[in-house]
Amino acid sequence: MARQSYVEHAAVTVQDIEWTKNFFEKILGMTETRRKEKDGQLKMVWLKGGVQLVAAPEDYKAGQGHHLGIVVEDMPEVLKEMLAVEGVHHIEGKPEKWVQLPDGLTLELFQEKPGAVKNVLDIEVK
Repeated sequence: MARQSYVEHAAVTVQDIEWTKNFFEKILGMTETRRKEKDGQLKMVWLKGGVQLVAAPEDYKAGQGHHLGIVVEDMPEVLKEMLAVEGVHHIEGKPEKWVQLPDGLTLELFQEKPGAVKNVLDIEVK
């Protein structure tokens, strides 16, 4: 069987993180599971259901993708194969699980717990 993986979360940059968090909670029922603050300011919030909101810095375009968190079956092998592709590289100053593609898309990789990828992909949602 071919290797499989799934998107565990999508992180997006937003202009007003509090407003966006409240919208996702009230309209979509996605409750906060974790938050990161710095100097009393909310910088990141994780919502149950796979969304991570990242507060936009002054010089960043809000609404842009920040990164995709992807669960893989064999992280060492996937990293080896990714980094063999021209233009794909580790992000300086980050752990090795952070990889950037040539167009700037950032991936955060996670090693699956045994059977997790298959279990998630076996769920029919449509």
